[in-house]
Amino acid sequence: MTKLFEWFMAAACFFSVYFAIVLRQVKHPLLDEYMLEIQFSPLFLVLLFGIFSATVVLYRTFTFNNCEEAAKELMEQIKEAKADLRSKGLVLSD
Repeated sequence: MTKLFEWFMAAACFFSVYFAIVLRQVKHPLLDEYMLEIQFSPLFLVLLFGIFSATVVLYRTFTFNNCEEAAKELMEQIKEAKADLRSKGLVLSD
């Protein structure tokens, strides 16, 4: 099962219960008391998801590792490729 399918299934479960409550298919005094909060719950969830996503992106950006050895190796490979191309007659502007 892909992650997208899991998200769709969770959304389908949430919205089936949500619409059943909002369209008054489920009747309970407690639901009537908190109907405004229930109606705005999708907006709250989208807001919380946005805050969570931004937090994860910022955390992973700030804790990103630098690979100094890989950078040096890549620069060496670039120099070798340029030298190989020059030896074959290609003019490169640096």
